[in-house]
Amino acid sequence: MVNQQIYLQLDGAYPIPYAFEADRFPVPRGPFSILHALEHKKVTSAEAIVYLTLNHGSTWVSGETWCFSSPYTARILGKGMSRSYAQKILASLESKDWIEKLAPNPAGNRYKIRHHNCEPAMVPYNADGKRLTFNVPRGAGGPIERCIAGEISWKAALVWIVLKLRSNWKAGEDTSGQTEQETLLALSRRCRVRLQGFQDLIGVLEQAGMVQRLTPKSQAAIFQLYPKPFARPESVPRPTKRRQQSWKIESIGAYDVKTDGKYWYSMNFQWRCDRETEEIQIRIPGTEWRRASEYESNQRMPRAIRETFDQALELDRIRRAAPGVNED
Repeated sequence: MVNQQIYLQLDGAYPIPYAFEADRFPVPRGPFSILHALEHKKVTSAEAIVYLTLNHGSTWVSGETWCFSSPYTARILGKGMSRSYAQKILASLESKDWIEKLAPNPAGNRYKIRHHNCEPAMVPYNADGKRLTFNVPRGAGGPIERCIAGEISWKAALVWIVLKLRSNWKAGEDTSGQTEQETLLALSRRCRVRLQGFQDLIGVLEQAGMVQRLTPKSQAAIFQLYPKPFARPESVPRPTKRRQQSWKIESIGAYDVKTDGKYWYSMNFQWRCDRETEEIQIRIPGTEWRRASEYESNQRMPRAIRETFDQALELDRIRRAAPGVNED
């Protein structure tokens, strides 16, 4: 548990002034939970993801959230969630007693969420006397963060969280991160998404490196989940010997940087910077290079790599201004 701020790609820093787990957050499960209500058609998929977003930005003990205005909520959830729609969803959750609006705040509304929407005597507990929950990843690679970064839609984030609820995640087991076997139709109904739309969302999650189907299409689905897809356990393909010979390694500040003439590369081969356009690119293991989002380049990229790229680009500018300077 640490005290820190969460920085979002939404015009600044939004501090959470209390201790929280930096890499995961608990989500209620079992009877009277939001996902149980979703499966039984008591809330919509939009209501479920707005609730989960409020839960992501709340302290578990009190259930109190940070400041959430409807425009801010809409921007977090991106495409398909307009300001007026987010306002309608927040009002609906309040009318259904899932959330309670607290005293007015100039920075936006604050809410208190109900982890299980029932009488206290009916709250489900585990053998340790704690409310029934399961963990969802927080931080780089988490479903809410990837939604914030615009890499997946809010519906895709909801599908991933529903799959996570139905998965085994015990360290050291061969089946860790695998979902229970179930048909796509049954899974789509749990998410309250049409079958074709559900299949499309699975494709989005596969493309994002967050799920991998383990069974053929002729069988009910088992998925392997990657809650931290950027730490996906795949080896980075090594460049060919010929490619290695074409690289040049330069010492920039305290670090070594690789270059092939067109790009500066980090030594872990995950990040590169175009020497002409200065565009930052990222390569997730098993995928092609792509432009890094603002969230990735400003928050996920290690500061040392970013500073080294900045120094390398400044060196390029000096060399272009005065050819021959600092060149071998």
